Amino acid sequence: MRINMFLRKREKGSNTIELAILLPLVLVLLIGMLQLGIYMYGMSMVENAARNGARAGSVAQACPVCEAQSSAHASLTGSAVISNFSIAILAPGGVVGSTLKIRVTAHIPMLVPGGEALGLGPLMTVTAEATFRQEGW
Repeated sequence: MRINMFLRKREKGSNTIELAILLPLVLVLLIGMLQLGIYMYGMSMVENAARNGARAGSVAQACPVCEAQSSAHASLTGSAVISNFSIAILAPGGVVGSTLKIRVTAHIPMLVPGGEALGLGPLMTVTAEATFRQEGW
């Protein structure tokens, strides 16, 4: 009985020390997973914006470039994850059978502290392209 009491008293502070050692590691892993999730969500949004823009431009009858840009812009407007996005039309389409190609580029903020030491900037750049063939009626 006395031996058990003696061992419990010696292990009293070990839980605190283990927590102090493991807590920073767990926090870094948690922030890293959160950053990866934000990156994947932002990449998905940029890909969908490029796809929506190219699709809207490929079915437009009057101004395919205008429709493509406005649709891609509407897909990204108001997003909390995406900042400083740009939309470029690489191939304007316009003639039935020709291709309309769009590129959407955006920035996603870094949450990981000390990312600059790891070679990461304060913003990650994501780019997506989509190509659709111009449809005719």
